[in-house]
Amino acid sequence: MATNQERKSRQRQGILDAGIKLFTHDGFKATHVTTVAEAAGVSQVTLYKYFPSKLALGHQVVIEMINQGYASFQKLIDDEQVPFSEIIKAMMANKVRLSDGIHPDFYQFVLAEMQGKNGSNVVRQAYEDGEQKFWGAVIARGRAADIISEDISDEALLIYLHMYVSYFSTANIPPATYQRLVNQLMHLFFYGFAGTPAVTPPDSQANKEDD
Repeated sequence: MATNQERKSRQRQGILDAGIKLFTHDGFKATHVTTVAEAAGVSQVTLYKYFPSKLALGHQVVIEMINQGYASFQKLIDDEQVPFSEIIKAMMANKVRLSDGIHPDFYQFVLAEMQGKNGSNVVRQAYEDGEQKFWGAVIARGRAADIISEDISDEALLIYLHMYVSYFSTANIPPATYQRLVNQLMHLFFYGFAGTPAVTPPDSQANKEDD
């Protein structure tokens, strides 16, 4: 028999799962708390015991999505059969899937949450709490694959990654545009991440020899 704590944990998770499904499909503004409660199989009063307002629920739904994203990609990172380049490509392509699968209104809500525009920084903090551990694992895989230059420090890589991810966490890029450019963006990101030395153009080399 489940304990009271286990029952509460299941209820809370059920509400979050219902929130994710409804917010992503119908949008944040159009989704009523009563609808979320009904989908989760609880009363509105019970929902408010866990989340005192719709905005508080929205905060926690986005945090849950972030945590699920970290967990999903961590499995990919831990799978040594998956090439490092495919890991990077999958993470970048995930942006396209998210953009395509989320209601535009909720997408804007998520962006506002990442920017702290909804009166709280809890979502951004949740992302940053898992950021170093997650990207540390990504860097370790890149070094193990002998892809990342030894001249590039972990500190520099984390700053680079933070800049890149911060932009894509807040930029409102149309899904069609991102889909069209994803391979080019992956190329720029991957080679910047790997720290591949710049190649001197043939003309420049010839000019040096002439001098």
